[in-house]
Amino acid sequence: MTAQVTNGETTEFGYYPIVCNITTEHFSIQTLPSFQESIDQVKNDPDVHNDWIYPGAALQHNFISGETRSLPYKTRIFGLPKTHVLTLYKSQNREDLDFVVWCLSFFTGMRLTTTEAGFIDATPIKPGKLIDFVLSGCTLEDVINLAIDYLESERDNFRSAKRVIAAIHALFLSQFPQSLSFERFQYLYMALDTCFKIIETKSNPNKRLNHAQRVQWMCQKFDIPVPAWATTIDNKSEVSIVRNDTIHEALFFDEPLGFSIYGGNQSTINNGNIILQMQNLICRLLVAILGEPNSDYVKTSIESRMYQSLKLNAFSK
Repeated sequence: MTAQVTNGETTEFGYYPIVCNITTEHFSIQTLPSFQESIDQVKNDPDVHNDWIYPGAALQHNFISGETRSLPYKTRIFGLPKTHVLTLYKSQNREDLDFVVWCLSFFTGMRLTTTEAGFIDATPIKPGKLIDFVLSGCTLEDVINLAIDYLESERDNFRSAKRVIAAIHALFLSQFPQSLSFERFQYLYMALDTCFKIIETKSNPNKRLNHAQRVQWMCQKFDIPVPAWATTIDNKSEVSIVRNDTIHEALFFDEPLGFSIYGGNQSTINNGNIILQMQNLICRLLVAILGEPNSDYVKTSIESRMYQSLKLNAFSK
């Protein structure tokens, strides 16, 4: 539910399983009275597994007989109960609410939505599942202020906020537990390319950068250690070669899509780490894009499996 209030815009959102009540001069977040009921409903859902919730069986209703039967496959789009309400006092733009909730999704590491059915295939029911960092010395209040500041700085560039949302969404989609290797790669590469478009638009590099150069250029711009798979040699990089084969020839490591893991079925190297590194890199790029390029987190190696500490410098006490 979204409604316009006298001094701003407000919307319910969820599902976020933590009580959160914040009021500032710019916004407020309040926990809904139905919070505990919603928590119990999700926690006891039979389709929860390993802290992810999956949609139930697709249903088909016969309007003549009045009967409803379960189909032999899952539905894909589903909803969860709303748990909080967000108000932006100085906004008259419905899309500002969506952007702030998407940024909350990113910094909390779980998908949040303002829509009735905003989840696809599965979604985590605990924070931190979709990112590699934890907030340190900063709060959700700081996160929302960061999102609001970004919106204000990009008022003349409508596509910028949309691209941030797109990159976050692709990052999240890539982590669906049942995804095949090529699916994860495609979503992550799309997110990387979206980050590149955002950064390129603001930076105006002095030459056109091809796919082989883009990831290395972004890493160097923000002092992120360049991973081996993004290093350009003879105008090629590993990630650009994989991208070209996958997109242009429907071959993923010389096999039809779905028949090979990253690195190939005969590889003796644990190339699954590269998929994780791509996720980690996207997280760092998004933090930099949203206004924290000098954060220590942004400059950390993407090769670690450990959670990293993220301090938002602009709001540090």
